[in-house]
Amino acid sequence: MALRRKAFRHKERPGAADLGAYLDEIFFHNPWRDDALPSLVYLDGAGRIVGFLGRVPRPATFQGQSVRVAVGTQLMVDPAQRELAGVELVRAFLAGSQDLSFADVANEVSRQFWDALGGGISLLQTFQWTQPLRPSRFYANKFAQRFPVRGLAWGLAPVCWAIDGVIARWAPVAGLRVVPLTAAAMAAHLPELLGGVPLRPDYDERSAAWLLEQLAAKRTLGVLRRTALEDSDGGLVGWYLYYASRRGVGQVIQVAARKHRYGEVLQSLFHEAWRDGLTALAGRLEPALLPTVADRGAFLTRDGPWVLVHSTRPELVAAIRRGDAFLSRLEGEWWMSF
Repeated sequence: MALRRKAFRHKERPGAADLGAYLDEIFFHNPWRDDALPSLVYLDGAGRIVGFLGRVPRPATFQGQSVRVAVGTQLMVDPAQRELAGVELVRAFLAGSQDLSFADVANEVSRQFWDALGGGISLLQTFQWTQPLRPSRFYANKFAQRFPVRGLAWGLAPVCWAIDGVIARWAPVAGLRVVPLTAAAMAAHLPELLGGVPLRPDYDERSAAWLLEQLAAKRTLGVLRRTALEDSDGGLVGWYLYYASRRGVGQVIQVAARKHRYGEVLQSLFHEAWRDGLTALAGRLEPALLPTVADRGAFLTRDGPWVLVHSTRPELVAAIRRGDAFLSRLEGEWWMSF
């Protein structure tokens, strides 16, 4: 904890006891804990911990066969030891027995370490998409944040509300029934929803329940919404998870759907977020989402963290880079910030 305070200014959990309990839960009590894939520390000559790299194993399936993914998170190094300790921690991480190494909130320093040691980026997934739901308010807020004109933005608020009241309407999808998303549904139905995707995560009910519990406990991003969609026959069409933020822009964690129904699932997501009062939704670009978010007027940016991949099996990296993989924010380190 002392190392983290030294390495990171931002901390979601300021209390030492709270942070310690969270670290213990994530790294020692997650449902996939594997003694063969531990988290890593770097010791200086005096035996002091001057570096840390968390590792969370995640089971997955590639072309019908089980594979192990290791998610790297929270690389932190004492500033005085940064280069040596950072390189050695990443080297040890990539040399682990996992089939695939994955990190999706990597900064430029981490990217350079991975690149020097044979890793690379998944370029498509380094893009972020943003879908304005109330365009006038969304762009007015962005303008106010970028320039010192907050008073003007407040003055224009009634006009923005009036404009959005006319042009911003996100209708529900006819023929779909909205139900709460459960851990049981995630475990039972993800394989059939993603049947044509060669690389996908494996959930059982226990691990899905643990993930949902962790997401719900993180309130800094807003209130967790978890929604499943059924057709008129009761068949599952897809689901989505997102945070409804008080700041107006909700963060999408995961969208899963049958191959040709992403448009309906996203439309339902946009309707629910609009009904929640959000001005926009944002998420990491996933291959299956690209056609739909482009059709609905979302815009893409490349100003966020890097998505990094490494494997001694070239076919795994190739599948990710050509879009034949389902690795949402729920599969990476994005949700584990502390």
